[in-house]
Amino acid sequence: MYSYKNEINNLNEYINYIFTLKNSENCELWYRGHRNSEWKLRPTLFREAVKKQYNDGMVHPIEYINYIDFVPEIENFRDKIKGKIGKTKLNLFHYTFIGQHYGLKTPILDWSTDPLVALFFALYEFNIAEDTFPLVYVLRPSILNKNSAIVYTEGDEEIEEPFNIDNINDEQFKEWFKNLNNTPFSMVPFAVKSEIDLRSHRISRQSGVFTLHEARFDSSVNWISKEDNDGTKIGFAIKINPNSVGLIINQLEALNITYETIYGKEVTKIQEYANEVLKKSERIL
Repeated sequence: MYSYKNEINNLNEYINYIFTLKNSENCELWYRGHRNSEWKLRPTLFREAVKKQYNDGMVHPIEYINYIDFVPEIENFRDKIKGKIGKTKLNLFHYTFIGQHYGLKTPILDWSTDPLVALFFALYEFNIAEDTFPLVYVLRPSILNKNSAIVYTEGDEEIEEPFNIDNINDEQFKEWFKNLNNTPFSMVPFAVKSEIDLRSHRISRQSGVFTLHEARFDSSVNWISKEDNDGTKIGFAIKINPNSVGLIINQLEALNITYETIYGKEVTKIQEYANEVLKKSERIL
């Protein structure tokens, strides 16, 4: 059973809790809201993935299938929007971040450095009739990366901060994602960020940062519950009282945190390109 740090009944409680949390932590914190407590921390690319079955009587490593062939999808998306967003030196990681925010299925989860944005996503379209509740995940990205399989080449030095991908070339991107059942970061995700202005209202407004995932995962435990050597968990979840959702939404609206301010008001060409690419993407079966 997953344990929750607290139960929030109003915006004031949430802000006070985050304030106390920030004062007690000596590392950066990221946030992600889920309106359904049953949802897993799994990227959209893998939510319909299934384990590959063998009938030859042999022993095989775990492998997942039934997901979109991701790298060609992102290359297609890049080719459609390249030169249309005011930047020429973007890599495939940047295009993945943009595509993620416009509905492409990717092996990344988007997080926010803004706890109020995460709270909005936890509450937006919540249905109290369901036997569940909203929650906000809190991630310690430095602890996550410390436990990732990726290290710096020189001296096998651990990466203990969110990794900036701005100077990573496309060959490295393709190497990392050429086999989504065997990535360098293995079954522990990897926290990354960009300091480039991607000219995306959604990424900027949502203070977007990301974790990279592979198809394989440990179904016996939520990866965010894993502990570092000193007992510090990679992250945890804050429960939101489902009976308080309406009140907190009204409080967020008073701060101008609404669907329109989070997403923007218009359907952009980028959204149209993303929809077109998604329809044509092939699956790995």
